[in-house]
Amino acid sequence: MKRSRETFHKLIIKMPTFLEKIIAAILLVGVFYGGFNVVMEAFNFGSIEASQYLENLLNSAFSVIIVIEFVRMLVKHSMNTIIEVLIFAIARGLVAGHEAAIYVLIRVISIAILLFARKYLFKEFDFEEEE
Repeated sequence: MKRSRETFHKLIIKMPTFLEKIIAAILLVGVFYGGFNVVMEAFNFGSIEASQYLENLLNSAFSVIIVIEFVRMLVKHSMNTIIEVLIFAIARGLVAGHEAAIYVLIRVISIAILLFARKYLFKEFDFEEEE
């Protein structure tokens, strides 16, 4: 009875990691599809004006990059990958967005805080992968 309880307990502990890996695999399929769309969009010059073309291309590329970083976060489980996902998500709004100056300033300050936290507040073990 005790042995079956321990086996069940180990299974329950490993189940979230297994489910995260399945979700990461599903997201990777989306990354390939998104990457294909970025390539197709890159060759779609003539249908829209240059500024709209560039904005669409940047939005698509950043979306794919953020999902790639998110997949890495699901697989690696380190504080460093979490910070990188947040930085990419905030930077996407900076590069591809058309916001008021105050929102741009807030985004830049947010990135600076994340970089500060990464450099000065994390310990060595925060950069290592969980088992």
